[in-house]
Order: sequence, then C-alpha cells, then structure tokens
Amino acid sequence: MSLSHGNAPRPSGGARMARTAGMLALFTLLSRLLGLVRDMGMAWMVGCGPVADALVAALRLPHLLRRLLGEGSLSMTLTAWLVRHDVAQGQGDPLPALASGLFRRLVLVLGGLVLLGMLAAPQLLAFLAPALSPEALAEGSSLLRLCLPYVLLAGMAALVMAVLHCREVFWLPALSPVIFNVVVISAMLAGWLAGGTEAVPAALAAGMSAGGLAQWLAQWGYARHVFPATAMERPAAAPSGRELWGCLGRLPLGLLGAAAPQLVMLAAMGLAVGSQIAGLYYAERLLELPLGLIGACLGMASLPRLSRLAGEKDFAAFRRDMALALRWATLLSLPAAAGLWAVGPCLVDVLLHHGEFDATGVRQVTLALWAYLPCLPACAVSRCLLAGCNALGDVRLTALSSLLAVVFTLAGGAWLLHSMARDIYFCLPAAAASAALWGQTVWLWRGLRRRLRPLLPAPALLDGMACLRHVLAAGAAAAGALIVLRLCGMVCPLQELLSVMPVLLPGLPAMAGLALSIGAGCCAWGSALVLLGDADTRMLAHKLRTKLQGDFRS
Repeated sequence: MSLSHGNAPRPSGGARMARTAGMLALFTLLSRLLGLVRDMGMAWMVGCGPVADALVAALRLPHLLRRLLGEGSLSMTLTAWLVRHDVAQGQGDPLPALASGLFRRLVLVLGGLVLLGMLAAPQLLAFLAPALSPEALAEGSSLLRLCLPYVLLAGMAALVMAVLHCREVFWLPALSPVIFNVVVISAMLAGWLAGGTEAVPAALAAGMSAGGLAQWLAQWGYARHVFPATAMERPAAAPSGRELWGCLGRLPLGLLGAAAPQLVMLAAMGLAVGSQIAGLYYAERLLELPLGLIGACLGMASLPRLSRLAGEKDFAAFRRDMALALRWATLLSLPAAAGLWAVGPCLVDVLLHHGEFDATGVRQVTLALWAYLPCLPACAVSRCLLAGCNALGDVRLTALSSLLAVVFTLAGGAWLLHSMARDIYFCLPAAAASAALWGQTVWLWRGLRRRLRPLLPAPALLDGMACLRHVLAAGAAAAGALIVLRLCGMVCPLQELLSVMPVLLPGLPAMAGLALSIGAGCCAWGSALVLLGDADTRMLAHKLRTKLQGDFRS
C-alpha cells in the first residue's frame, strides 16, 4: 500500500490509466445511476414549479461544493501537492503527519465558513437565485441551513480521499458518492413516508448532511487502517505549520480552476428567467452521468502518475500520458454527446414525465439539455488538461481560465437573453455556458503547450486524425440511435426527415425502445471505430481480450 520510490518497476502509463479509469468508471456509473434515481424521485414528488425552484436553489450551493469537495476537485489539488511533496522528500513517509496537520486547519476554515453561511442564508440564496419569489426565498433559506453542514463534512472527506489517492487506493473514494446517494435516497423516502410530499424538501436537505457524514466516516475508517496510530507521529522532515497554511492558501486557486463546469452552470442558473431554475438543474443532472464517467475518471486516474512524472522531471513520459488521456477523452465524450442529442427527448420523457412533472417541464429540460451538450466533450478534455496543469503546479492558469469562463457565461448569457426570442429562453443560459467551457478548454490547451515548450522540443498533445476518427464514429452512434427510435415510433430529433422510414415496432414499451436505441448507438460507434482503424480502440480491445483470457485460464 505504500508509495513507490526510486527505481522500482512501474506499469506502463496506458495500462495503469486504463485499469484505474475503468474501475473509477464502474463506481461512478453506479453513483450516477443512484443520483438519477434520486433526481427522478425529486421530480416526481416535487415537480417543476415554485416549490421545486426553492428546493433546487437551496441545494445548488451544497451540490456545487459536493462536486468540488466530495467528488474530486479539491482532492485533485491536494493529491498533486501531496505527491510532489512526497517525491521531493525522497525518504521516509511524511504523508500521515502532513494529512493530520492539514485536517486540523481545513476543519477550522470550513467550519467558520459554514457558520457564516448559516447566518447569512437569505442573502446568500438571493445572490445565487435572484429570480426567486419572497415566499420561495424564505423556504429556500431554511432548507439551505439544513444542508450547509455538508460543506464541512465533504471537505474532511476530500482530504482523506486525496491521501488515499496518493496511496493509489481509488476504489473507496470512488465508492463514497454511492454511499452519499444511498443515504440521501433513504432520507427522501423516509420523509415521504412520514409526512408525504410536503416533507420531501426538508428530508432531502437533511439527508445531504447525513450523506456527507457517511462519506467521511467510511473513508476515515479505512484511512485509520492504512495509517496506524503510530504513523501519525510527526517525523523530523515533516512540513512546518507555515508550509501547511501555504498549501491551504493555494487551495482556492486550485478549486477555482477545477470547478469551472460547476461555476459556469451556477452562473447559468443565476441568469435563469421565471421558472427555469429547476429545468436547468434536471438537464445538468442528466449531463452528469457521461461527464462523470469520462472526464472525472480520466482526470483522476491520470493525476497521480502525471504528478509523479512531473516531480521526477520525466517530461517525455508526461507528454505521452497526457496525449493518451486527451485521446481517450475525445474517444468517449464525442459519442456520449451525439447519443444524448439523439435520445434526449425520449430520455427526458421516460425518466421525468411522471407525477407532478408535466409536458411543459419535459420541453424545458430537453431544450436545456441540448444546449448543454456541446460542453460535454469540452469538460472531458479540460478535466485531463486540469490534471496536467495541477501536476505541473500551475494553478494560476487553471484559476484564470475558470474565472474568464464564468465572466463569459454571464456576459454572453445576458446578451443572448436580451437578443433572442422568449420561446427559447430556457436554453440560452445553457448555450452561453457551453460556449464559455469551450473557451476555457482552448485556453488551457494553449497554456499547457506553452508550459511544456521549454521542456520538450515538440510538445504535441492532440492528434488531429484521431479526433477526426472520433467525430465520424460519434456521428455513426447518433445515426444508429435515431434509426432505432424511428423504427420504434418514438419521439426523436429529425422526426420529419426520418418519416420516410416505416415504424416496425409501434407497441414497444418506451423504456425498451430507449434501451434498444442506446445499444444500437453503441454498436454503430464501435463498428465505425473498427472500420476506421482507430489505434486506441485496438489497444483497449487487446487489453480487454488479454484480461478475459487470463481470467478464463485462472
């Protein structure tokens, strides 16, 4: 379980990254599916009206901080710093004492912020969601106070997560969001059984804090097993208090850079007009499933190795691993975006059109989802670029890129809302967010190339021909999904263009038709990659075949 030093053999970057990313993707898929169940229950019980707007606005800041603190962004910054410190140390094991010192200071800072937030809840909520009515603002303030303790608990869990990542223990940090969602769903069901739909908002808010406590306890208990009590004693070479406070002082910059998607979507919610808040939230939640599977997993899987390579000044290997992560990001995110565009209307209708959620809400969420889709590949690629920048210790570049993305979202969204027709207002904030996140991705890519240019003769990070193959395969995925949707007689984009095709399965249940269309899109995508001779697909297929053969022989 200890970190390796010196000349110990190390698996190839591609093999290790594929193995780690696959394991993270499995747990992330389970977490996102449970999150989808949670949001479906919330939509069915609360709907998409003023009560939902108050609840979503109250949960918005804790959800943002959950993604920052509890699902990897803070851990990304801490992991890079801890690994670089470990490489620079070169002897001993200062990690336990380092984590202990950081823990005490982090609790002090986050605890103070939570108390301030609870005291100023109405003002904070009015700033985050200015479109709320006075009644919704009062209700949302009470809910915000219930879920704000999650911020402290998630920060404590994030530090333990970073320490486990340094030990290359990924399974428990990846499982912690699953624990969180199980606790929140249980709280929601308990509130509904005890007091009906009126008790669901308070139960959800309280369940969020309870979920954060469960996340921290699970990881802390395992960390106590990894680090015995004797290991927590301060070694002679441990960093001083000034160094520890310096690390915490750099965290806001690291968080600002890693939080660009969340901050941009928060800015989009601030631009919401009327009852758009809940619609934007549900669209964003549907986007979270592929985004978490692809961008977050690749970024977190590559970060410890990239940080170690940067600390060891092995920049040739750093470039190879960075380019590999970027290729995999486009390989997986482009078909995900194309497939979501094809099945989006059907997906929203099947998952959300129940109970209090009506046809108007379906249309609003579909429009917002389509407007958010262009940012999916941008977020996946930028997550890998953020891992590279954090590994090199360049948090100023990431922070500036995130700040500019937020400013562009607010300015561009305000211009769009002023210039465009009111019947498409629901997708304009999301469209501004997508454009801003693409701008951030380009900025990070150029900045990382400039950072590597003095260290490498030709710091090429992006393979143009590979990207073209991935775009063509993504188009094939969308076409396969659209054809099956039409054959089943289900709602889909390009309805009039596809009307020449006959409906062969008119009575098929909607869920079955949706599953068939997703399967057809995946098959079309894989077939296109094989026909195009994509090297990364061949490599992944070879590793999977070798793994299966080894399991069969054993």
